[in-house]
Amino acid sequence: LPLPLGELPIGGRALVVEVQGGGKHQRRMLDMGLVPGAEVVAIRTAPLGDPVEYRVKGTAIAMRRSDANSIIVGEMTNG
Repeated sequence: LPLPLGELPIGGRALVVEVQGGGKHQRRMLDMGLVPGAEVVAIRTAPLGDPVEYRVKGTAIAMRRSDANSIIVGEMTNG
């Protein structure tokens, strides 16, 4: 069931399905490793709930939920 990355619970793991939007925003997301098929883990939120820290390909990145919601993720498949 695909959902926006911003809705992934802390500790949740998912695979990037699609990066929405275009232009500089999409390019930046792809440059950070948020490419289709990449595994993303939600690590923690800042004290006020924004931004959220994610781990992508071994790198920790912080992203506002509004930006994270342009990335559609799907559940990890077992095996």
